[in-house]
Amino acid sequence: MKEEAPIVPKIKYVLKQISKRKSETYMLEIINHSFFDFEKHFNNHHFPNAYNLKIYLTPDIYSKYYGMKKDVEEIIRKRINDSSELEVPELKLLPDYQKLELLSTEVKPIYTKWEEINTIQQKLIEILERSLDSIDYQSIGNTARTLMDKLARAVFKTDLHKADDPTIELNNGKFKNQLNTYISFELKGKKNKVLRKVAESSMEFVSDSIDLMNSTTHKLDAERHFAELCVISAISAVSIIKIIDELE
Repeated sequence: MKEEAPIVPKIKYVLKQISKRKSETYMLEIINHSFFDFEKHFNNHHFPNAYNLKIYLTPDIYSKYYGMKKDVEEIIRKRINDSSELEVPELKLLPDYQKLELLSTEVKPIYTKWEEINTIQQKLIEILERSLDSIDYQSIGNTARTLMDKLARAVFKTDLHKADDPTIELNNGKFKNQLNTYISFELKGKKNKVLRKVAESSMEFVSDSIDLMNSTTHKLDAERHFAELCVISAISAVSIIKIIDELE
């Protein structure tokens, strides 16, 4: 990854000072584990101070605060605009896959009451263990998608789980929409707010991981890391749904 622009340390310093005064330990942790990559805005010739910003985080920090992603993006964007001459119309938080180290992780299935879900989890892990090339790794993305689709069909009830937005597609195959609707219904209410937020973030994460696996054109050693990330996120999502299903 290229070096940060000379202005970045100054911007980070100001951001950290603001966070310290607000006692925002989460924001300090994010900034301390970040890489700022400014890119000229497409209309930079008319607005010379306009830059889009991608902030790359170490994978553990990215996943830790994934549920706060949109809020953090907006907070940092606004603070940069307010405290510098730069204009940042778009800011994205992204994981820095170059710092991903998962190869030593032992992945185990989460056993559920759904035998088909257990079988597909085991198949997913077996594919990971014997994967040697890009075709194998893309197979992991497809199998993870099948796992999530089967999981959605196991818990989503058309006559019970209704989306607040009637335009959301809930037909079979739309596992992300089905699972998010299931989560919103089963975890409604203030007392379930934290678990609901974690569950929704988990579904978003596994969906992004599957998309990554099905579109990756990276070198093989990177693909291996992505494959483990995809498998771990899918099995974690199974664990979350199992917990919700077993709640009284």
